[in-house]
Amino acid sequence: MTATLEPSAPVARPPVRSSSRKSTGPRGLSRVSIIFTMVVLGALMVVPIYYMFYLAFSARGNAFAFPPTFIPNPFAWENVFAAPVDGTRSLWGYARNSIIYATLATLGCLLAETITGYALARLRFPGRGVIFALTVAMLMMPFVVTMIPRFLLFKNFGMIDTLWPLILPWWFGGAPYGIFLMRQFFLTVPPEIDEAARVDGAGPWRTLWLILVPQSVPVLVALGMLHFAYFWNDLLGPIIYCQSQGCMTLTQGILFNYKSNWDPQWELFMMSALLMTVPVAIIFIILQRRFKQAFLFSGLGGR
Repeated sequence: MTATLEPSAPVARPPVRSSSRKSTGPRGLSRVSIIFTMVVLGALMVVPIYYMFYLAFSARGNAFAFPPTFIPNPFAWENVFAAPVDGTRSLWGYARNSIIYATLATLGCLLAETITGYALARLRFPGRGVIFALTVAMLMMPFVVTMIPRFLLFKNFGMIDTLWPLILPWWFGGAPYGIFLMRQFFLTVPPEIDEAARVDGAGPWRTLWLILVPQSVPVLVALGMLHFAYFWNDLLGPIIYCQSQGCMTLTQGILFNYKSNWDPQWELFMMSALLMTVPVAIIFIILQRRFKQAFLFSGLGGR
């Protein structure tokens, strides 16, 4: 008796979806809408920068010529060399004051925020939680609340019309968001490192500067970039404290050079603003990788 093998039924395979159908589904539409939204937002951010470039490289008197052109015609390269010197006063003196102000204030912020963030994260003392809560609450306090008392304080010290009122406050506390960021980073460091350093005879001060600070370089770089950009672009502070031309910063000097003329010379005004943004843009391009790492290491990267 021989057994006969019956042919097996064919296995049903799921239908293969074509790529065209995938792009027209709900996911495809959501992806297209996201890309479209990003393109629109990117254009809104690029247009002001493009218009600044357009005015900066326009020939004198042609900034608002009609009909407008996509590229300035003629292209005035000479504005690059004329803007820093063609005004009431050369911009180089103002730039020197801005460099002094931004550099010293940034260093003071980083020093104060590092020490305060370490104390709030690693040391145990009464009232630590209250101090941290007050530090976070300071994020909601605008600058104008302390503007008048701070002015009267430095007036009594005889420091008006100098750069010291712009620099000294940042050496005694820093910025609240910088303290918060440094505290968040120090909390991510295992406490066993402090215990090992204590066994080796290192106190809190040596542990901070020899062990924790070298590990916090990405966070310090990010904070330094944010602080330097803020101080470099600051206008309200110099207007309050700086009255003579020898004390004015770059933002105040650009405004002073072109606000009092009947012809504001928009081409040179925009070229001055463009030259002012170059140092901050170069710093960000060079250190952008460290800037991204800072928010990952500080616990704010969404992990």
